[in-house]
Amino acid sequence: MKRLTKEQLEVFHEKKAAMDLDGKEVSNEEIVRPRVPLEACLASFSGGEEVPDFYSTALNSKTTAIKTAGFKTFPDYLVLQMRKFVMEAGWVPKKLDVYIDVPDIIDISHMRSNGVQPGEELLPEGASCGNKAEPARPVANEDIVSQLANMGFNYFACQRAAINTSNAGLEEAMNWLLSHMEDPDINEPISQDAMPAEDTIDEASVQTLVSFGFPEDVSRMAVKASGGNIERATEWVLTHPEASSSVSADSSASNVKDDESHIPDGSGRYKLIAFVSHMGTSTHCGHYVAHILKDGRWTIFNDNKVAASVDLPKDMGYLYFFQRISS
Repeated sequence: MKRLTKEQLEVFHEKKAAMDLDGKEVSNEEIVRPRVPLEACLASFSGGEEVPDFYSTALNSKTTAIKTAGFKTFPDYLVLQMRKFVMEAGWVPKKLDVYIDVPDIIDISHMRSNGVQPGEELLPEGASCGNKAEPARPVANEDIVSQLANMGFNYFACQRAAINTSNAGLEEAMNWLLSHMEDPDINEPISQDAMPAEDTIDEASVQTLVSFGFPEDVSRMAVKASGGNIERATEWVLTHPEASSSVSADSSASNVKDDESHIPDGSGRYKLIAFVSHMGTSTHCGHYVAHILKDGRWTIFNDNKVAASVDLPKDMGYLYFFQRISS
């Protein structure tokens, strides 16, 4: 297979742009498409991805994290979607006209997730459960404090805002600060006795949010982040949908564990049994067709037309379907 160079691709794009200006179309024989191995796509999926503004329960503040993806179990059937589009200016989707080199047999055994590795530690689920007789003194996140101070607020007031919102973020601290500007000690240095009790939350405010239909756990988070201001707490819930998702996931964790015994698992080797491809140059128009391996033969399904596939366009798929093989 002849390898395509970057220079050849650039020459083709320049030629196509010139023909588009003249109102001409590029013939199928003239189209130049880059080829991407499926292995490269899988490596990109499982590789490290930077996550900004990740809230760490170990640091009690936001930081930058690295996320990787893997498989806890290998299903009987595996479906891979190729993200053959990009978002251009104005959030306009553009189709990527590329070939994907997909082998008949793939092995993703190396993508199995093996849990906590040597040198790694699980993040704590919440506040430390150590010696409760001597609780650790809350520490304000200096990034939040400095940003608030640069806006003209008193430094000690900024510290109070960060601490009372558990360093959740600049917006949360700002909301707390604006709703406590009349506090008599707002600009006073913080003493140990003035530190907020970790679990002290206005129960009346929590119940008010619950009466609005919000989950109790989410309501507590909102009240704490907003300093007890109902209006701001309501806004916090509506602008932090991930909080509800997190609580729902936690509440169903026990049910998930009970069902794990029924989840199939086995070899990481799969064979290609079907794929769906898109015929068209744009994400806004075109036509989808399916190819299925049936009784040892590849068959094309095009609306109500079914026929044997002569020239299998395996490298033009959007969705690929694999079946796990035992060995």
